[in-house]
Amino acid sequence: MFEMENKLQSEAKQQANMHSCKLLLNTYIRELAYKKQDDIQINAMTKAFQVSFRVSDVIVTGRLSYYSAMGEHEYDRIQDLSGKSVWVQELVRWITRELSAEGSEGAVSQEQEGRIPNDLIHDFAEKVDNSLANLTLFIEKAGAFEMHDYCTSEQSLLYGHPFHPFPKNSRGFTEQDVLRYSPELRNAFPLCYIAVRKDVYREECVDDHHRIEWHESVQQQLEQVVENSSEQYGVLPVHPWQYKHILGISEVQSYIRERKIVLLGSFGPLAYPTSSVRTVYVPDMNCNIKLSLHMQITNMIRTNSAEQMRRTLDASRYLLQHDCFEQDKNTHIAYETGVTTCHFTDEGLTSLFTVAYRPIEFDPSCTFVVSSLVEAPLPGMPSRLMRMLGGGRVEAEQWLSRYLRISLLPLVRAGGERGIHFEAHLQNTLVTLQEGWPVAFIVRDLEGVSVDIEHVNSAERDRSELLFYPREKAWARTSYYFMINHLGSLIHALARDVSVQEEHFWEIVRELLEQELKHTGNTYVRHLLKADAFMAKQNLVSCLRGISQTPDYVAVQNVMNRIGVK
Repeated sequence: MFEMENKLQSEAKQQANMHSCKLLLNTYIRELAYKKQDDIQINAMTKAFQVSFRVSDVIVTGRLSYYSAMGEHEYDRIQDLSGKSVWVQELVRWITRELSAEGSEGAVSQEQEGRIPNDLIHDFAEKVDNSLANLTLFIEKAGAFEMHDYCTSEQSLLYGHPFHPFPKNSRGFTEQDVLRYSPELRNAFPLCYIAVRKDVYREECVDDHHRIEWHESVQQQLEQVVENSSEQYGVLPVHPWQYKHILGISEVQSYIRERKIVLLGSFGPLAYPTSSVRTVYVPDMNCNIKLSLHMQITNMIRTNSAEQMRRTLDASRYLLQHDCFEQDKNTHIAYETGVTTCHFTDEGLTSLFTVAYRPIEFDPSCTFVVSSLVEAPLPGMPSRLMRMLGGGRVEAEQWLSRYLRISLLPLVRAGGERGIHFEAHLQNTLVTLQEGWPVAFIVRDLEGVSVDIEHVNSAERDRSELLFYPREKAWARTSYYFMINHLGSLIHALARDVSVQEEHFWEIVRELLEQELKHTGNTYVRHLLKADAFMAKQNLVSCLRGISQTPDYVAVQNVMNRIGVK
């Protein structure tokens, strides 16, 4: 028994190490190849690769199992010149030394040129280790879990962002917290609740039709605890981890003594943590709740700031008013309809309590998070999508064509005709399937919406200025989040699983966009077809340099532009 467990742990550790090395190499190559051409060599024909880390006098070499036009390479072997397998801690050391060297070619800009402080290097290495430990656990415990509906798809994202150095970092969680609260381990738990006195309770809804309706157990508990004063209080849900965290803050204790906050405890319907960890799905309320969690998920503290919530509500209102998918009946938006919080003078404290509500308006029995469909349950296996289709290239082509008509085309129409752009990356999008085939596409998390200011009248500008951007920046949002992040990884999974080059599926995208351009003259579509490159986040460099909130970008070649040259 113990031997079997040890074997599983050992295999999971090796798989997690290989995957983490793949992430680091792919991000390093994408972000730095243009500056380090002599040091980064990949042969698409032979699939041999070699990356030289000159500062450490090390060469990492091996073979790819799949060469990716978008840089999402798969590796057979990652080793040094002596044939020894590389471990992720070594790779972190070589990469950080390379980027930290004085006058390093890896420096992002002249202002940031030079040595990276040791505390940032140490912080980076710790996050990679945390992500590696979590990934090892998830592969060991959750690789065999099946995905069959919306809830299980939210809890099936084992690997996360394919171009991030530590996508499964959750620093702030103890080992017990990881076991208790990680979505990957199929957890569910009741939320905690607090009653907030009306003088410090804040609630804003997009309109009167979208008031938050609590589960009956919440009102019952409120009336039981505050007795005859229930009309004086509003209710806030709190993540159980966050509940303990806020109780350790002196200003919160003052609110409790003054009865501005009354603790209601843990009870009520089960909440299922989703792929973002801090957002939970509550089936009995038919909604998602975007909670605040004062800890790092990937590289960000996941609390809800006033600016983020203002953007979210303004975006919901703007989109409801403009009905941007009115011509595309199979394309939908999951609206955040309300925000509630407890007000403190310190905005940072307020953000610890702020939550947003997102009702479920799709069929949870057959709707899936796209990122979970794209992933393989275990390294080396086909993606869940291709396993679901159970077919080969023809099925993959047909699936992609149908999917693009309810996702890509409506998004480029919204962008080109209405100036509306979404952060429609894989984790922010859902697809409803019937017998495996796509019939509805849903975009969510509206904090990332941006609107081309040329499409906005002056009254709207005054009402919600946080949404509006110059055309180039608005266009860049869809170009990165949907074209690079979303389609890049979706096409990679399809092409890899049916053993063809990614260009084969990008040709389908290109032909569809050319038809759209011919029929509509959409200027944004013309840009997508003609652009030499799209800009992608430099996640590795930005995380290492401590500038994740304002990351730098790197050009990624537009595959459609290349294959379009006859």
